[in-house]
Amino acid sequence: MKYIKGIFWLMAIACVIYAGYTLHSCRQRLANNPMGLELGFQKEINQTPVVLQSIERIGQWEFLSIDDEVMVDTTESHLLSPDDHLVRIYHGTLRLGIDFSLCDRGWATASGDTVSLRLPPIQLLDRNFIDEARTRSFYEYGTWNVQAKEDMYNRARTRMIQRAMTPQNIKQAEDNARHQVEALFRSLGYRVVRITVGRSS
Repeated sequence: MKYIKGIFWLMAIACVIYAGYTLHSCRQRLANNPMGLELGFQKEINQTPVVLQSIERIGQWEFLSIDDEVMVDTTESHLLSPDDHLVRIYHGTLRLGIDFSLCDRGWATASGDTVSLRLPPIQLLDRNFIDEARTRSFYEYGTWNVQAKEDMYNRARTRMIQRAMTPQNIKQAEDNARHQVEALFRSLGYRVVRITVGRSS
């Protein structure tokens, strides 16, 4: 929910700045050309450092959400008694996106009506994504300590990350990032928005 609020807040800032810029441009155009005639040239669009700083302060921006569920089991053998067996089901929501606080200096440059953006790579935004309140034991026989259950939790977490951070999902998140970030900068008045999304090593 915090990601959605951040996006709405950022879009509101962008709209206010663009509205102010449009009003200022109209006043200048009328002052220079009282008849309101189009003179056939376009003034350079000023960069909006306030918006860039706002993006960096928002930090994490989610572009793909993946709900997952995995079943993990473990067995402890005994020589003179039946084996202990535990099966647990884990649920989690993995959020893929970009941490804009990791942007390089000068990640956004503009010239005229064109802006070029270098974005950090898509990453897992929250590594504590398992909903422990929804974790349940599907089958349990024997006595299990905290360490055994912690090991199962880590196995479930690793499996979910492997299933979520696939080339296909990363590409989908990158495509969503390009679409949403382009829409934001177009709302600021840029006609050409060039975006490069870094890739994790």
